[in-house]
This record gives sequence, structure tokens and C-alpha cells, in this order.
Amino acid sequence: MAGRKSAAELSVVSSHGNLATSTRVPPPAGLTDAQRGLWLATVNSKPAEWFGDEHVPMLVEYVRHVSTADMLTREIEKSDPEWMKTDDGMSRMKDLTTMRAREAQCINTLARSMRLTQQSVYNAQKAHTLSAKGGRSKKPWQDD
Repeated sequence: MAGRKSAAELSVVSSHGNLATSTRVPPPAGLTDAQRGLWLATVNSKPAEWFGDEHVPMLVEYVRHVSTADMLTREIEKSDPEWMKTDDGMSRMKDLTTMRAREAQCINTLARSMRLTQQSVYNAQKAHTLSAKGGRSKKPWQDD
């Protein structure tokens, strides 16, 4: 049968005629607890064979960038509005938000390259349906 495989089909791989359950790439040593949690959430969000050993370096960088962005966000949220009245406070906020923006850009690039974004789950059938409608979905308030 042609077409997309079910989750059950994707979770099993054939090994010379014998069925063997594929395993997920485990988090490498050296990650923090938060990074390890993000690793597991990311790897478990996709079919078992989505990531291989060749993806480990990219996944490591992805979880590190997300972790760093989270840390920067916590620092920004701790900022006292009174600090913004001084040049040092403004400079610190500018530096923190600039660094967070760079982290977000790296996260987005890595997520896209690993097909983790919402756009990557846009299936071919839905794309075909929208294309037939002129590339637009009907809005809830639009009439038939």
C-alpha cells in the first residue's frame, strides 16, 4: 500500500527480515538537566527514526541555544524598570535583548534545518487542497 506510514509502521524497522524496534537518539553526556529535558522532548516529538547519530551535533546546538535564550529571558524578566532610567540599565537591557534575538535566530535556523517547525508538518494533501482553492483557506467568518 502506497502513501504515508502510520505511527505504528514508523516505530518498527526491519532488520534482515526480523522486526526490531528502532531506538531514539539518547541525550549525550554534558548536557544540563534543562537541556536534557528539551532534548528528550524534541526527540520524542518525532518518529523514532527522525533523528540519527548524524544529527547529534545539531541537536546539541539546538538545545544549548534554547537553554541560553531561556536564561536571557529570565534575566530580562528580573530587570527592574528603575534600571531603565540609567544609561547602564538601558545598555544592559539592550545587550540582553540583542543576545536573545541572536539566540532566537539560531534556534529558528536549527529548527528549520531539522524540520521541527510548524511549517514542516504541513502535509502534502493539505497543501494540494489549499492550492486548488487559490492558496487561501476560508476564514470562519467568510460565507461559502
